[in-house]
Amino acid sequence: MIEDIKYKLNLNNSEKPSGRPQASVLIAILNYGEFIESPELIYTQRSSHLSTHSGEVSFPGGKADKTDPNLFGTALRESNEEISLNSKDVTELGKLNYLISRHKIEVNPFVASVDQPQTFEPNEEIQEIFTVPLNFLLDSRNIQRESIERQGSVWQVPTWNIKNQKIWGLTAMITVNFLNVCFDANIEILEG
Repeated sequence: MIEDIKYKLNLNNSEKPSGRPQASVLIAILNYGEFIESPELIYTQRSSHLSTHSGEVSFPGGKADKTDPNLFGTALRESNEEISLNSKDVTELGKLNYLISRHKIEVNPFVASVDQPQTFEPNEEIQEIFTVPLNFLLDSRNIQRESIERQGSVWQVPTWNIKNQKIWGLTAMITVNFLNVCFDANIEILEG
């Protein structure tokens, strides 16, 4: 599976930067022990006291810093700060095309495998860390739809409800891109 993901991601990415402020998120696939047979993705719920994205489900990540060596370095640094992910246990698999957030930030999703057990500890920005099985995300019976407005259009975006959490909005769009590119899921984001 991991080699297939790397291959598909390398075929996928050939874009130029947007010129907007940049951020990175990490789509981290647990890939050790029992997770080799049944991989899961790491999601977070942001703390309710934050001024932006409070209480929302997201991937670990954040804005690029001048000290980051590259955008993947941003995703690693932010993941370490937010959930105590040990960067040495992470293997980069590739990058999905960026999306522009409603705050006009270029969000770059990086896909990586987490190859060793972790002790996740949320920082003050994170209320909860949880994982979602890939099989759950790929099962069309678990997908619901919600209308969101993006760039003057209304879109019917897939959402998932699991573990008292709702994966929606930009995080759902990134999840859909990941599933479509890496698993040929053919999950549609419909206009209207």
